[in-house]
Amino acid sequence: MKAFVVSEISNEIINPNYSLHDYQRQVLKDIIGALSAPERRTIAHLPTGAGKTRIASHVACHLLNQVDTNISLIVWLASTEELCEQAAEELAKAWTNLGTRDAYVYRYWGSYSLDLCNLYSGFLVTGLAKLRSASSTDNTLLAHLADRTSAVIFDEAHQAVAETYSFVTEQLCSQRPPLLGLTATPGRTSNLTESDYRLAAMFNGCKVSIDPRGHDSPVTYLIQNRFLAIPRFTPINFDTDDIAIDPQPGLDYSQDDLDHIGCNHKRTLKILEIVREATQHHQRIVVFCPSVSNALECNRLLVQAKAKAKAKDVISEVITADTPLDRRHTIIRSFKSDSPDHMVIFNYGVLTAGFDAPRTSCVVIARPTTSLVLYSQMAGRAMRGPRAGGNQRAEILTVADTNLPGFGSVTEAFTNWETLWSII
Repeated sequence: MKAFVVSEISNEIINPNYSLHDYQRQVLKDIIGALSAPERRTIAHLPTGAGKTRIASHVACHLLNQVDTNISLIVWLASTEELCEQAAEELAKAWTNLGTRDAYVYRYWGSYSLDLCNLYSGFLVTGLAKLRSASSTDNTLLAHLADRTSAVIFDEAHQAVAETYSFVTEQLCSQRPPLLGLTATPGRTSNLTESDYRLAAMFNGCKVSIDPRGHDSPVTYLIQNRFLAIPRFTPINFDTDDIAIDPQPGLDYSQDDLDHIGCNHKRTLKILEIVREATQHHQRIVVFCPSVSNALECNRLLVQAKAKAKAKDVISEVITADTPLDRRHTIIRSFKSDSPDHMVIFNYGVLTAGFDAPRTSCVVIARPTTSLVLYSQMAGRAMRGPRAGGNQRAEILTVADTNLPGFGSVTEAFTNWETLWSII
């Protein structure tokens, strides 16, 4: 009788389904260390495109796994529907791979409704405005949630000291659970005002960031290792002598100011000229306009120009806060697809944060701003590198109004607030 020989494999590689890059594992370790310290608060400072949501989802799963009770909640706070949706999707994916028991992902933003007093163990992803509104009609709500809260994660944490947001955060943290902030810009203003110091104080001056591993900054490390695209900032001058607006020191342009700028027809035509030139070199372009009406007008004029030229190779869309949710999802899904078409999305402010479309290789910033935070968020939409599913290079085209204060390029934004923080 012939004996069967079983061949043995001495080594086998196992690929995790929810892995992290080396630098992300370092940040994860440092976050967990900071949240284990007596203060139990820290802010994670990573450039847009570096994977803040993915790292934070690892943190959230770790913290929920540590608590063996059926009423423990990890509360994830965000200011926009896009950020909430992104977080909910990522947490579901993370828990599928990292969780040790059944858990819920609760959605509470926009049209979603919940009985917030009857939640079981899991993740509560909530819009800040909706939670604040609910708490104003039931003054026991936040205290009830605080009793069940095992940790709080605040997305876009530079907003955390806004009066209504800070109230919600501190109420949820009344039992001293770990508090993690996420941001690419750990400050409120470019020249350090009282609000910047309040933000640092909220997180006990504790900031976690990427070890640059011999490079001059985390941004340089990420670019040279192809996690971020190589950016080219190009200011495009536009003569605005006929627009007499000068924001007060420390303040950005008001909505009336931006509406006025958006009504300048010559400036609108300049935006279209920039966009049409950009479509010759880029397949995915996001345009930030000075107002909603200007975004609608730019899209109308580009569609009209396409029709006259009988051009079918450029798809032009506009997204506003009033765009129906299903329509918005359709546009974004098409924009993220592998379609060879060249596509432009005009918007005013809905895509500044929480919009993750790695194929975006060009951003046109036609919305003037004196806010380093806002400018960095807009520019960051094109910064995904090849190892993050993005592009080798990114182009940030900024309408540099000759008579209006604002940014023409931001290359050192990441380090602007370092003096505020003691970095772990």
